[in-house]
Amino acid sequence: MPIIKSISPDYNTLISVWKIDESLEELEKLSTDEIKIKNENKFKEHVATREAIKYCCEKLRVVYGKIIKDDSGKPALDTIKEGGISISHKFPYAVGMVNLKNKCGVDIERIDEKIKKVKDKFLNENEKKFSTKNNQITAIWSVKESSYKVEGDTIPLKEIFVRKVKNNLYESRIHERKYKVETIEFEGHILSFTT
Repeated sequence: MPIIKSISPDYNTLISVWKIDESLEELEKLSTDEIKIKNENKFKEHVATREAIKYCCEKLRVVYGKIIKDDSGKPALDTIKEGGISISHKFPYAVGMVNLKNKCGVDIERIDEKIKKVKDKFLNENEKKFSTKNNQITAIWSVKESSYKVEGDTIPLKEIFVRKVKNNLYESRIHERKYKVETIEFEGHILSFTT
C-alpha cells in the first residue's frame, strides 16, 4: 500500500507516509539500488523511505536524483542545494520529508507502554510535568528525534529541551537554536516534523 498520508505544512515542504504491506519481492522490484540489508523488515523500510522521498519530490516538482550522506552522515538529496530531506521508519510505516528551503527533521514512533521504562533517560523535570501518558511521552521522544535530525550532530536527547506550545505544537531548543515541531497521532503512532 503506497502513500497513505501526505502533509504539506507550507508550499516548500511535503511529508509522505507509506504503510508497508507489500511483499519483499514487490519492494525489490521498486529498488534500483544494490541493497545489502539482510533483515527483511529493514530492507522494506529502506525501500519504502526512498519511495516516500520520491513521492515528495514528484509532488514538489523536484528531480529525485540520489540520496547521499552529508558531512555529518545525515541523508541528503543530491538535487537539492538548499533545504533538505529527512527519513524515518517504524515498521510498518516509512516516512519521507522534503523541504526545499530549510533543513528538516521527521520522526515516527509507536506508542508503547515500554516508553515509561526509559523516559528518565530523555525527559527533563519540566517535560515530565506535561507528559504523563504514553502518547505524551512518545510525542516528546519523537519531537526530540525530529529536532536532532535537523542538527545532524550527536546530541544526547536529554540536552534537547521541549515545551508544549499548544495542542500538537511544540518548541524544541538545542543550545541556542529553536525549532517548531508539530505532531500527529494516528494508528497507534506519533508522527513529528519540523515546521
